[in-house]
Amino acid sequence: MASMNVELRHLRAFVAVARTVNFTRAAEQLHIAQPSLSHTIRQLETALGIRLFARTTRSTALTQDGERFLAEAQAVLDRFDMAMEQSARMASGELGRLRVGYLIGAAVDHVPAILRAFADQYPDVALELTEYDFASPNGGLDSGDTDVALVRPPLGGVPDAVTTTLLSERCVACVSALHPFAALPRVTVAQVLAEPIVAAPGDNAWRDYWILASYRGTPANITHEAATFEAELQSVAIGRGLSVVPESVARLYGRQGVRYVPIEGMADCEVAVVHRADAPRSAANFARIAARVTADGNGPHTRG
Repeated sequence: MASMNVELRHLRAFVAVARTVNFTRAAEQLHIAQPSLSHTIRQLETALGIRLFARTTRSTALTQDGERFLAEAQAVLDRFDMAMEQSARMASGELGRLRVGYLIGAAVDHVPAILRAFADQYPDVALELTEYDFASPNGGLDSGDTDVALVRPPLGGVPDAVTTTLLSERCVACVSALHPFAALPRVTVAQVLAEPIVAAPGDNAWRDYWILASYRGTPANITHEAATFEAELQSVAIGRGLSVVPESVARLYGRQGVRYVPIEGMADCEVAVVHRADAPRSAANFARIAARVTADGNGPHTRG
């Protein structure tokens, strides 16, 4: 065999001529001049060391070698075209896998609908779901274990994060049923600051948010750490301290021995879907669908 690289253009030219059995029509299909097509076929025959076509002034026909080579050439082109199509679908987020993290208690009411809507629109994307507790409030984004996450901001340690806010709700104080606050219609931020508090593990912006660090002049009196709502509520119920939680916790994690009291003067907390700017396209698609499913009349807000 002559020393020459056989390129896809050679195979496409050969298949076009083989299918039409006419150089003129094949050249038109390929949008090239007939002399150029003839030259390409000669290059291929030289590289292969066989004649592919028997040509006369009136007709063109495949040789036996050409017939055998046609099946192989078509198979190569089919595999290449399929690979290119799959690559394009992966690039557009229509194919592959997507690792989704979610923080316990974040968008619980909406997660099933979000997952169904995503699966309906992108059935060829396999979702891998991982739940994270308060020890990992970034939902695996900071460690690179997930591509997109449903979380409660603020986040830290996630560079180039693209955040789409899905919903907001007010914050409440979770207190023991025997605590003096339990009988009040609401409490102020100042009242909460004076109380012992149950905190999430770690040392990060998320923990600081829920112990109201930005409102404090002195460190919080942290009496216990809890990584889940169950552990947190248990600590509150036995009087170790109060905690600050989203209002939806009262409905999702209601239990005996605790009460939920609105906090006056504290800004609403948020639920968001977050992904890195360099995440797979499917992550942005997931964020878009999550926003659509949970959007209210004002729509979602995205920042990046």
